[in-house]
Amino acid sequence: MRILSINYKNNKIILDFSPSSGEELLLVNDKPVSQKHNREMHSSHRVEIEGLGVVELIFTVDMEQKEIAYKCMVNDQIVEEGVKSLLVVALSDAGSINSDHLAANESLNKSSNSNSKWMLLALGFKLLKSVQVIKVALIATSVGAYSILFSLEFALALIGVLIFHEYGHLRAMKKFGIPTKGMYLIPFVGGLAVGDSPKTRWQDVYISMMGPVYGLIMTIIFYLVYLFTDNHFAGLVASVSALVNLFNLIPVHPLDGGRVVKSLVFSGRSRYALVALLFISSVCLVMAWQLGLMFLIFFIVLGVVDILASWQVSLAEDITPLKPYGIIYSLVWYLLTAVAFIALIFLIAADNLPGSEIARKVLQS
Repeated sequence: MRILSINYKNNKIILDFSPSSGEELLLVNDKPVSQKHNREMHSSHRVEIEGLGVVELIFTVDMEQKEIAYKCMVNDQIVEEGVKSLLVVALSDAGSINSDHLAANESLNKSSNSNSKWMLLALGFKLLKSVQVIKVALIATSVGAYSILFSLEFALALIGVLIFHEYGHLRAMKKFGIPTKGMYLIPFVGGLAVGDSPKTRWQDVYISMMGPVYGLIMTIIFYLVYLFTDNHFAGLVASVSALVNLFNLIPVHPLDGGRVVKSLVFSGRSRYALVALLFISSVCLVMAWQLGLMFLIFFIVLGVVDILASWQVSLAEDITPLKPYGIIYSLVWYLLTAVAFIALIFLIAADNLPGSEIARKVLQS
């Protein structure tokens, strides 16, 4: 799939991408000069071409807007930059791929060729995502699933809480200029804000905490609305928001609390802290097993595997760690947020808000 074509002094600079294999191929005058495997939406290529100089291409793909933002430089001089529609690029260059190009591509990496049927399916999947079909379908499925288990009112309250929580994560990503791909609601699991990986531990902490922080704001607002209006639905939203966001602060990776604690542990690189984190994960695993929360067990196992694998990466190769005062600040922020939710749950249980029977069970356990 051709996603970019640039003309510079009778030289044609082309970028091709295979959705099925994740292979990027940079060509200059139909000759492959750089190839890499990449599943991120942001990438770059830099290569020296005889007779032309050093060619560098930096780009970010936005599948939601179906656009590619790019900057092309030759010998560190910008020759073209801007934003183009992926659809326009694909249509304008649809007939420009010749047999020499295909043969050269195969000679670079034969293993990157894949079945055309799977390429079409992968491309179709990306197009479906870009027009929001999957997101809408997941929201509808979530509402239906929670309505069957509980009630339509509870389902709407839960979906609203999840969307606002994930919106907090997305806003935090955009604050740091991290490309985002939107949010997805997964029935019986929760929500997921999708974006590129953070570049520092502070970014990871901030992005992780802003979901619960947005949730805390939502909980307080709807609790106050309930106090002043005695509105049943407002009380239900406050109850659900407090419980969902407190659950996300459990220090188990990949929940928000687990991501925060992981950043603290990995910044200090203390083996004792690592053992403590794994011990907490084990305790949560046993509790989840006793309660029959299989999806939580699945996440805990994934989290432990990720922690152990990440620990093998040296501190020099890891993303920028928190400084000592950053560790203290992050820990205090995390603990105060958790305490605020616990206090709200006590108030909710004492006021017998709609849905507070769940809060009472949490407090009793």
